[in-house]
Amino acid sequence: MKKVIESLDLDDGVRVLGCIEDLRAGGFIFIATLHSPTRPSQKYCVNTAERIYDEEAKLFLPGGREEFLYFSEAEDVIKYIEKNAAKPIRAWYY
Repeated sequence: MKKVIESLDLDDGVRVLGCIEDLRAGGFIFIATLHSPTRPSQKYCVNTAERIYDEEAKLFLPGGREEFLYFSEAEDVIKYIEKNAAKPIRAWYY
């Protein structure tokens, strides 16, 4: 997963199923890259959001409470995922 995270472009991302106690259904974890002249040391954005079941669509969607975290190294993102992802890890690249 580290190679995928290191190779993310601006329009790429990774979605991981979470196991975060404070978020409904464990939440989703989204990973994206940043290329900002105002935040050059913050290369990765990790967004956590609640998993809310949509009865009409019959699937879980992100919504509700969310939080944004910023990391400078892919290794720190991996550590966050290892701590907060549901096991076995289920992730999608988009």
